[in-house]
Amino acid sequence: MPTREIYWNIDHHTLLYAVFVFALAIFSYGMYRRARLWFSGQKEETFGQISRRLLFTLRNVVSHRGILRETRPGIIHALMFFGFTALFIGTCLVAIQVHLGWPILYGNFYLYYSLSLDVFGALFVGGILLAAVRRYLFEQKFLRNTRDDAVILGLLFSILLTGFMVEGARIAVTSPPWSEYSPVGYIFSKLLVAALSKSQGTQTCTAAAISTLHRTIWWIHMMLAMGFIAYIPYSKLLHLFTAPLNIFLHSTRPKGALKPLALEDVEAKTLETRVFGVLSPKDFTWKQLLDVDACMRCGRCDSQCPATLAEKPLKPQKIILDIRSQMEADTQGRLPGGKISDAEIWACTTCRACVEHCPVNIEHLQKIIDLRRGPGLMEGKYPAEITRAIKNIQFQKNPYGLGNEQREDWMQGLDIKRLSASDGAILFWVGCAGAFDNRNRQTTRAFVRLLKEMKIDFCVLGREEMCCGDPLRRVGNEMDFQQLVKQNIAVFKKYNVKDIVTCCPHCFNTLKNEYPQFRGNFNVLHHTELISKNGNRIKDLLNKKTRATLSDKTITYHDPCYLGRHNDVYEGPRELLCLLPDTELREMERSRDRSFCCGGGGGHMWMEQRLGKNINEMRTDQALETGADIIATACPYCLTMLSNALKAKDREDVKVLDIVEVLAGG
Repeated sequence: MPTREIYWNIDHHTLLYAVFVFALAIFSYGMYRRARLWFSGQKEETFGQISRRLLFTLRNVVSHRGILRETRPGIIHALMFFGFTALFIGTCLVAIQVHLGWPILYGNFYLYYSLSLDVFGALFVGGILLAAVRRYLFEQKFLRNTRDDAVILGLLFSILLTGFMVEGARIAVTSPPWSEYSPVGYIFSKLLVAALSKSQGTQTCTAAAISTLHRTIWWIHMMLAMGFIAYIPYSKLLHLFTAPLNIFLHSTRPKGALKPLALEDVEAKTLETRVFGVLSPKDFTWKQLLDVDACMRCGRCDSQCPATLAEKPLKPQKIILDIRSQMEADTQGRLPGGKISDAEIWACTTCRACVEHCPVNIEHLQKIIDLRRGPGLMEGKYPAEITRAIKNIQFQKNPYGLGNEQREDWMQGLDIKRLSASDGAILFWVGCAGAFDNRNRQTTRAFVRLLKEMKIDFCVLGREEMCCGDPLRRVGNEMDFQQLVKQNIAVFKKYNVKDIVTCCPHCFNTLKNEYPQFRGNFNVLHHTELISKNGNRIKDLLNKKTRATLSDKTITYHDPCYLGRHNDVYEGPRELLCLLPDTELREMERSRDRSFCCGGGGGHMWMEQRLGKNINEMRTDQALETGADIIATACPYCLTMLSNALKAKDREDVKVLDIVEVLAGG
């Protein structure tokens, strides 16, 4: 019956258990040290919805969905991951047979077991070689090579090589009739016999010589394997545990929602020592510190970050690794303005590209916001332009600093009703840009006309409307944000508001995803969603004017970050543009979840760009490469940033329009 002796040709194999215990002790101590560092952070409840989390983790780990978004490195990692997993399962089956006495590795099962391990082992070797070629023969802009990477690849390759040599030596001596079910081992058996014969200067080599070689390589193989186990917590291999754990403990908040600070539930005895936001690693939660240990240094966050690509100081991967480095050195060491520069923290546009493309669910964005919150709330430190915008919101309830009496100026001649408690109409939340910015007022008026043409009953708050709070939260001023949110919710409840529509993705995201954190639960739609729901009416409204002004025009669509990556609204706007007759929609290379930020988020609408390239001009170049006549978008920030870039490039032949303006005929 096909099988094999587990410890064939090995004397005193019980010594291996002593080595294993020693390796396990080193491993356990390393894991204990990491856990102590994690739990130096603040409390965070993350263990709800266990079954859903398990399913999510299995689906992501087994499918490699996140990793395979980048095809070539994804395939390399998949070869190594599934090869490692198969060999680990095979080793566990051996242990079960040896220690529990279960007759598993016999008959046909053994044959397929042997074949599977050889195939997966060969794939594993292939993955290691491809990883080495990618790292060391081809320049990788965003992949950081360290000595640890070389040690890991060398260690894994050595373990697999010696494993195949052990198998080959055993086959060479025992010559089992089913050796073809171990194809790699069979090849190694021939190579070993040939090599030994050549070294001895004979046609053949003795079984004793091969047996001696087998014993030597077996012990080398086992020592390498034990070294691998011991090395895990002290190397990048730690992600074997932290990555799936981090995926399991992923945030269940809506993608676009930041974590609120508990500003009211602080005990008096801890008030003097409590830090709002983050000044040092200990101010992060334990889950956020686990987050930084899940990083595999793949560089995908950097490759998608507009600030990094624009040669600004920010590199999301460096932020994560700097937090880890400071955590290891001193959990009370200064982060913002210390280990991490202010320029790095404030270069972030909060576009969420880093989080979207991280295969292990690291939350870079939340950490950057927390690093803004700490100096802002505890020390009053903000960039000068941000301080001005904050004061404008505090005193004028809008970041533009314009008097609130001007909030209704855009309404002149439109006959729009104000909201009253008896109305069942949908509330049109205009937003600060739509009310105060001259260019965006055109979008607001176009949307109002469209609502009237579609016969949708709506009303506005007029001068009772205030900033939604998005700019405050994204620059780290959580205190003023929460106060403003509560004021807005009080107004909504006063008028019994249930349904809200807005043209601004920033308002949309905040009202939809963050107001529920403060018991403000409303049905919130972006204007493209409301229009899409009335698609048949829109078709009827695409009149002769639309045909005349847009005939033979090419359009490219820019995905706003807060509509796309923060809320997964990608197809609706495109479906609306596809309704236009005699036009062509051309996609930019970076679109949908890979869209490139306009550069206006995260407070940058109010900040001067002094470092690196202008992100809005980079995005405009990408749009111009399509040859489009019209750049369509669905965000007032994007409209402003892209319009400014076109002016800087003196491209008056290309228009930037909101989707409602496109539907109205441009």
